Amino acid sequence: MRNMTEVSTRSVRDAAVATHLRRTTTLDVPEEFETWSVADLAGWLHDTEDDPQVSDEDFYQARKAVEMLGVEDV
Repeated sequence: MRNMTEVSTRSVRDAAVATHLRRTTTLDVPEEFETWSVADLAGWLHDTEDDPQVSDEDFYQARKAVEMLGVEDV
């Protein structure tokens, strides 16, 4: 039972991370973003960094969100 609680808590936290990113930036954050694999999150972040229309502040927020979702060394 303990593992179910941990997974559920993480899912709620991850959903909150994605929701916060959607509300506080102008980025297009895809649906189910918080369920993506580490590789997909890292790829999205790199694409975001390369987009000239993304502000430095939005990129910073995206990087923080991706790190909170488990991507290290981005």
